[in-house]
Amino acid sequence: MHARCPSKPWRLVVSSPGGPVTKPQRSEAATHTAVDEEKQTTADRIIVEKWADGRWDEWIRWVRTDNTWHAE
Repeated sequence: MHARCPSKPWRLVVSSPGGPVTKPQRSEAATHTAVDEEKQTTADRIIVEKWADGRWDEWIRWVRTDNTWHAE
């Protein structure tokens, strides 16, 4: 049995002092905008996940080194 697809099939997982914070997104375009906004905060890691085949899969991971973001 597959889990039902969420209404927001994209999400960001953002690092924070209290542990990772999950931020659901409605579309790939909204996700790109949200990533750009998160890069302006103190986050040092942003993981983008997409719902596929009944589970969340990592799509891309952004990591800040010094003041530069790198995709992994």
